[in-house]
Amino acid sequence: MDTLVIVPIILILAFVFSEVFRKVGFPPVVGQILAGMLLGISVIRNLLFDEPSLMIVDFLSVLGIVFLLFLAGLEIDIEKIKENSRDSILISLSSALLPFFLGFSFLTVFFPEHGSLTALIFGGALMVTSEGTKVKVLMDMNKLNTRLGATMLAAGAIDDIFEVSFLALVVAMAHGGSWMELAIIPLELVIFIAVAFVSFKVISKVFRYLDKNGGDETELFSMVVIFVLVLSALSQTLELGYLIGAIIGGFLLQISLRGIQKKRREDMIEMTKTITLAFIVPFFFVYAGLNFELESLSSNLFLLVVTVAIAFLGKIVGTLITKPFSTLSLKQLYYVGWAMNSRGAAEMVIALIAKQFGLIPPEIFSALVVMTIATTFTFPFALARGIKRNPRLMEG
Repeated sequence: MDTLVIVPIILILAFVFSEVFRKVGFPPVVGQILAGMLLGISVIRNLLFDEPSLMIVDFLSVLGIVFLLFLAGLEIDIEKIKENSRDSILISLSSALLPFFLGFSFLTVFFPEHGSLTALIFGGALMVTSEGTKVKVLMDMNKLNTRLGATMLAAGAIDDIFEVSFLALVVAMAHGGSWMELAIIPLELVIFIAVAFVSFKVISKVFRYLDKNGGDETELFSMVVIFVLVLSALSQTLELGYLIGAIIGGFLLQISLRGIQKKRREDMIEMTKTITLAFIVPFFFVYAGLNFELESLSSNLFLLVVTVAIAFLGKIVGTLITKPFSTLSLKQLYYVGWAMNSRGAAEMVIALIAKQFGLIPPEIFSALVVMTIATTFTFPFALARGIKRNPRLMEG
């Protein structure tokens, strides 16, 4: 079907489902994922989508998460992240290492025929988290700039470092590369920071020039789009992953915009937010649901159940065991664990690359896809329930 027909269908379904969930008191993002799952049913998928249209939806979903993380970097209170950096580092390390160890051990013991490389990839896919889902849920609930919201975001940002490193490892193995490809990541990071700093200086001057010479919000918005896409493209080119470029772009732009009039700054941010959340972001969540395959549920039930169990327990328990060293309460850590448990794009990319190059078999790929959908789907419900029971939960 023509892409110009598919795009409005996706947006209409995403809007209707998200509004239904909003009306019954649940986060709208759940409705958008369900809309994707509906479109992913074999009969509907085959009727609507061909390879070119799927590629376009995939591209729009990438833009969705790029601008979602950019908005998070633009809106988050940097001081709150600094205040909670110790908790965030502890949570990120613990909630990544435990599921990795459990996943690697499980596959090594129960499926030794797949080998240690497959077990390594399996464990790595279980250790990452998703900033995209987490950010959207926190925005919908107006909880992004809270103590717990900042901790969740900072811990996820640190987790992205693990994700980038592991994804680089998978790509290197897939292409028959060496450990040298992984070793140059610090150098690539230095290059990215240097270019990002220069870009930051340039766009700060452009914003001040436009502000003083009557540039309107449209011109400011154009510069915002160019800036975030350049940084995302740069970090992707350097194999650091576009997520890093998006969120750092948001942080830098937040600083750059301090040099222009407050009213114009607020108008420009509101315009960016409206266009992003209304048009671009829904594609990310719909695409997550679209990748769900009902047939995969019956491929290996034991593998599927244990994979989902490790994903949940690894992240939540991994967060809870930081209590002796954390300033957060046990209840707060429990809900941060749910946030860290929310997956999304990262493990899908890891699993897909590994599958394409024959590093993991189809049944393990299917189990990882189901795990991604299950963890992404449940986090909004868990957090909404926690806030309803404990209105001050996020502030603490």
